[in-house]
Amino acid sequence: MTQEVKLTVTLEAALAARLRAVAAERGWSAESLAAECIAQHLEVAIRHRTLVERLEQVDGAILDMAQAIGELGAPSAGIDLSKVCRLRKGDGVVDPVP
Repeated sequence: MTQEVKLTVTLEAALAARLRAVAAERGWSAESLAAECIAQHLEVAIRHRTLVERLEQVDGAILDMAQAIGELGAPSAGIDLSKVCRLRKGDGVVDPVP
């Protein structure tokens, strides 16, 4: 059993008339067409919001990586930066051709 939420929508008279005319041409009720349009718009809005949140997460992760790389690259005593990379000469890594 699905639950429904009722909303009241107020439209300008000209828009309501266009909605009724388009719905009638297709054999639909104006209410069902409006409900479908609102549902589709809400789906798009939810997807957009999710994408924006994911982009913010990716931006945060890139910033964290940049800060870590900056800290690794900063001059310091006692850290052999050649051991930071997992790939070393002799591990099957081919040097670029000069």
